[in-house]
Amino acid sequence: MPSHDVIIVGAAPAGSLAALVLARAGHRVALLDRAAFPRAKVCGNCINPAAWEIWHKLGLTESYSALPHQELAGFTIRSEGRLVFEQTFRPPHRGPRAIARDVLDDWLRREAQAAGAEFFPETTVTEINAPNGVVETTRGPFSGKLIFGADGRNSIVARQSGLMPPPRRCHRVAWQASLPAPPGLDDHVHMHLFEEGYFGVSRYNSTEAVISMVLDSRRTQEPLPLARRYFPQLGEQSWLRMNPITRAPAGTGAGRVWLLGDAARVVEPFTGEGITFALSTGLLAAEAAVDGLAKNDPASTLKTYARAHRQLYRRRAWVNTLARWTLVTPSRTVRLLRKVKPPASLVSFLSNRVHAT
Repeated sequence: MPSHDVIIVGAAPAGSLAALVLARAGHRVALLDRAAFPRAKVCGNCINPAAWEIWHKLGLTESYSALPHQELAGFTIRSEGRLVFEQTFRPPHRGPRAIARDVLDDWLRREAQAAGAEFFPETTVTEINAPNGVVETTRGPFSGKLIFGADGRNSIVARQSGLMPPPRRCHRVAWQASLPAPPGLDDHVHMHLFEEGYFGVSRYNSTEAVISMVLDSRRTQEPLPLARRYFPQLGEQSWLRMNPITRAPAGTGAGRVWLLGDAARVVEPFTGEGITFALSTGLLAAEAAVDGLAKNDPASTLKTYARAHRQLYRRRAWVNTLARWTLVTPSRTVRLLRKVKPPASLVSFLSNRVHAT
């Protein structure tokens, strides 16, 4: 049975960044993912400016800067086609960017491997034996001193370790498709609200755009008709699907098992902060684990990680929480916007909190 210091389930940003930090510290890391890389993922592809601090800390600024991308120069919100708010970001010195997830995730995975992490693609986890530190997979068992669950909002690590909160019904479903950039689409992130949900659209390079849509499944089951309401010439697209959008936070960890990214806490897609939260939790977990492994008692530093995790979300997530409360029932928000236009200064303040460089 392969033996490692840390087994990381999920090679998206949280898992790959944690693998990179741990491998650089000299630890044996197994990075598992059920997919073959590169692969697409449901996401708006927006990277918050806060990520620049992480790239700088890890010496990845130059490598990240070289990835194919689109600089994002502003943020526009419309409700049923009517302009609600428009803001141009400050001069884009290390500002927000749009990068396709197959590009971003594969880059981070390669950086983790270059640091010494072992990557096992197309490896599905079937069982977690947390007390013994054993992860059973379709490739066979892996053993480790720690198990990191970075496998998303439907995390099998969280479920099998008893860390997943009780299920609650969520009618909202996320859809995502890549498409040729519509004529006239500028370098803003464009958010559109309507009674059935909302969507965002932005370029991620000079010729392509991504549309990410959150819909109330009780109102509609198909994303294309709604997308054509705003882009009438849009042809047939291949859509990726994901749910739930809303889920209560899971436990941060227990003993050998720690949760990272969406496995621990899901954020509202509207603000575009999901990737940055994932990166931040991957970094915090890895730094705490390095300290614990040095003491030969890695589980003892779970409290350190849990405390840092709470502080991160307490400091940064309040705008995201407000957005989620507003958008859980989008029809209510749309009807309100028909009568009242929010003060531009308030929306600008909230936008600056999210997108500050």
